[in-house]
Amino acid sequence: MNKKLIALAALLACLALVGCVSTAAPDRDRSFTTVTPVATPTADPTMPIADGIVDTVWVEVFGGTTFAARTGCKCTLPRATAELFPAGTPVLFLKVTLTGEWKPSQGSQTIQDVTGTTLKGTQFDGRPEPAVLDTVDGPAAAKAAGLPWLPGGLFHGKSDWTIQNNKGRSFAAAFYLPAGVDRLVLTVDVPSEGQATHLFVTIPEAAVRASTASGE
Repeated sequence: MNKKLIALAALLACLALVGCVSTAAPDRDRSFTTVTPVATPTADPTMPIADGIVDTVWVEVFGGTTFAARTGCKCTLPRATAELFPAGTPVLFLKVTLTGEWKPSQGSQTIQDVTGTTLKGTQFDGRPEPAVLDTVDGPAAAKAAGLPWLPGGLFHGKSDWTIQNNKGRSFAAAFYLPAGVDRLVLTVDVPSEGQATHLFVTIPEAAVRASTASGE
């Protein structure tokens, strides 16, 4: 055989061998472990779901959880006989925090006057009537959560109510959920502030569905 042909054949064989080696898949590293994606964290329960300020008092609303009323409200609409909110009605439970806020005109004042604070005037967005507090199960739910019931309970019968600047004090409230509502307009009226604070609290979707089902 011609020496040139022999050399060419050897060169082609070598190139073929290199090609096989370069395209062969490497052995899988048995120590490799697939990383599972971390689930998206849920909403932080320490973050307010609504907040606002009028003058020297900052109001924050936390929670938005619900529970089923064990007893009804024993209330009716005008010229109606059926109980407005019977047992089993979803109830929206909220934690409300008041914090004093300093302003230059107050000099070195470190406390704010919140005497007589109320939630009167609270209503559900789009509904003309006032929201109804669950005064039967609500106080027990507040106690279980380690909170006083409403602002009056926060100050234990004291005639003068004061809060410190930058140190919140909290109380609880619970409202029966009418069918078909999705926002609560929480009215926090602090007499010393001169006007009420209106906070729009979005109701959890599960609670909206539950209230709609209970109202059918």
